[in-house]
Amino acid sequence: MPSHSPVEFSGPLVTPRPFYKQWMLAGNRAVFFDRLVEDWGDFVHYRGLFNFYLINHPSLVKRVLLRTGHEFDKKTIIYNRFRNVFGGGLVVADGDQWKRRRNLLQQVFGPTTVKQFFSVMVDAAAGLADAWETGRRDRSVFDISRDMNRVTLEVAGRALFHDAFGDVSEQISRWTHTINRYSAKPPLPIVRSFWFPSHVNYGVKRVLREFDSFLQSMIDDRRGVGERAAGPDDDLLSILLRTKHEETGQSLSDREIKEEVLGLIIGGHETSSAALTWAWYELHRNPLAQQRLCEEINAVVGDDPLTLDHIPQLNYARMVIDETIRLHPPFWFENRNVAEDVELGGALLKKGSLVAFSRYSLHRHRDFWAEPHRFDPDRFEPGSEENSHSSHAFIPFGGGPRVCIGVHFATLELVVMLCSLVRRYRVVVDESDRHQMAANLTMTPAFGLQVRLEPR
Repeated sequence: MPSHSPVEFSGPLVTPRPFYKQWMLAGNRAVFFDRLVEDWGDFVHYRGLFNFYLINHPSLVKRVLLRTGHEFDKKTIIYNRFRNVFGGGLVVADGDQWKRRRNLLQQVFGPTTVKQFFSVMVDAAAGLADAWETGRRDRSVFDISRDMNRVTLEVAGRALFHDAFGDVSEQISRWTHTINRYSAKPPLPIVRSFWFPSHVNYGVKRVLREFDSFLQSMIDDRRGVGERAAGPDDDLLSILLRTKHEETGQSLSDREIKEEVLGLIIGGHETSSAALTWAWYELHRNPLAQQRLCEEINAVVGDDPLTLDHIPQLNYARMVIDETIRLHPPFWFENRNVAEDVELGGALLKKGSLVAFSRYSLHRHRDFWAEPHRFDPDRFEPGSEENSHSSHAFIPFGGGPRVCIGVHFATLELVVMLCSLVRRYRVVVDESDRHQMAANLTMTPAFGLQVRLEPR
């Protein structure tokens, strides 16, 4: 029986021949990394167009995550590409810059603070459920991934900008699409340079200028600059403007706020959208799990409106979400630079080496998960041998000091969305759906998810 009890990596470092199956990188990169693991094991030194060390054992992953900021950092060619978009934001920051920003943002995204946006999540879910009513009546088939993208973007936008989001929702959707497309591109030599005159580079630079102008206007509104009346003070943007470092008393500059807000929009809604889309896919394929989820909602909520007091009681809903993001981790790929010569797994890694791992492969490791490709929310039942996050066999939100800052917000949003919608509709995957996984910046169904609705 696979177990989450601590196990140290004891296998060898394997070095395949140069350019081993390099052609697979042009297709699905998660499948490529999974193939390397399947063929060569949990510690692989790959040499090709890119040279890297691929790790797929929890003890190796744990070491890299816990020692980020010391033996490892984010000065990689991949994160350097992200810096072209996110500047010095938390997602790419290192060292003292990261510590300062983490201190400030931790105050904003603690479990107590994010609860004030519960009503935003409930209202967005209710609005989508009402909009679905027309589609249900005519039994039309639609791509539910687009709706999940829109509703999670609405939650992120209204949480950040209050009602001002409604005026620019289409623009923000276009901006996020352009930035995601840019961020997902492989960092090829020369082409990866931001000065290279490519269509993608021109497009993302234009979007960044537009976003900067929009957000500066939002900041000025909150401050009541000029003759403007001060804007709302209860959205995330206003809270960010007020937040000060616990020790130094410093606040974020306008530029820093813009960088963090962009990271929150891109990283926040994309991951939640992908997770919800995969949840509908898995609940359709596992009707007993869907039935049990509905029974829990009926027992806990009944016919009453969903409230914050219900959330801690919706245990199976959280288990469904955990199992969904185990099988389909939205941010599936991670990488680090070796900051100094270091011993890892019995091998010496030289400074400047690239270390990478795939959550898609790690979360399906047969030594740590029983029947790892099977959807089974009971893995996350309290007391289950597989239900231990400490081993780093399950790290959808990362681990160590750099665990995702938005984990509490995302978890609450996913429970609210899933329970609000599943209590009103049964989502049925249509036979016309073309199922194929795509691993770009996030892991999503390549052709969306074609569904139709049935009433409860």
